[in-house]
Amino acid sequence: MHYLRPHTIDAALARLAERPRRVLCGATDCFAAPALVPGRHEWVDISSIDALRGIARHDGIVRIGAATPWETIVQSTWLPVALRDAAAGVGSRQIRVQGTLGGNLCHGSPVADGMPPLLALDAEVELASLRGVRRLPLRDFVLGSHRTALAADELLVAVTFALPAVPARTAFVKCTNRDGMALAVVSAAVRVRMADDDTLASAAIAVGGASEVPLRMTALEAALVGRPRRELAAVVADASLTVLSPIDDCRATAVHRIDLARLAIARAVGQCLQESARDDSAV
Repeated sequence: MHYLRPHTIDAALARLAERPRRVLCGATDCFAAPALVPGRHEWVDISSIDALRGIARHDGIVRIGAATPWETIVQSTWLPVALRDAAAGVGSRQIRVQGTLGGNLCHGSPVADGMPPLLALDAEVELASLRGVRRLPLRDFVLGSHRTALAADELLVAVTFALPAVPARTAFVKCTNRDGMALAVVSAAVRVRMADDDTLASAAIAVGGASEVPLRMTALEAALVGRPRRELAAVVADASLTVLSPIDDCRATAVHRIDLARLAIARAVGQCLQESARDDSAV
């Protein structure tokens, strides 16, 4: 087994530039993947690089280091509700302390909890190599099931997004096959903002687990914008979700996944509207 543990980003990038190596941080996905036999790979452990950890905001932009654990996100009460709720649903507390946001994204799972809320927030990723830093919309980062746009010599160093301004609301709903700790069968995240005339001013909706990659539901977003509050539930109920392409497997049929996607979207939108209504009544 070839195991390297650099303490700076530059040192890690230098190792990755030499030849392809597996990047390791929280290792929670590695333990669950039988193909990742330690002796078959060269590993670069980035868990000791302090520059990859932490959450900061400046001029309305949030930057989360790729090695930031889920539990840190849960405890950052000023972050959007959808992201914190998704973080809180990642396994047990032991997993949330060990597992990281960057690892979740780089694993490229269709049911990754971090993807839908970050897609709904129009997040970008920062990818670093000795060639420089490039920024990529998150929607272009995950290319397929367990496939990303990360080059062999690159390291995901951070995720950035604009902090939604009041009165925007966000929500995350995760549908599983059992109560408690479980992988999502389907999940949905939404970001909505109501206008002063009680119509929907803007919407962002993302669904995970119902296609090869988590997707933004742009057609549904467009159908919702401009509609009065009382019509939103009906629009979601009648919307075509043909953009989704779920599979049949042991966890759910494709038809069931479509039903769950509609349910998750409806519940997430409903949560945002309830929160917005409570705020309006308190004014």
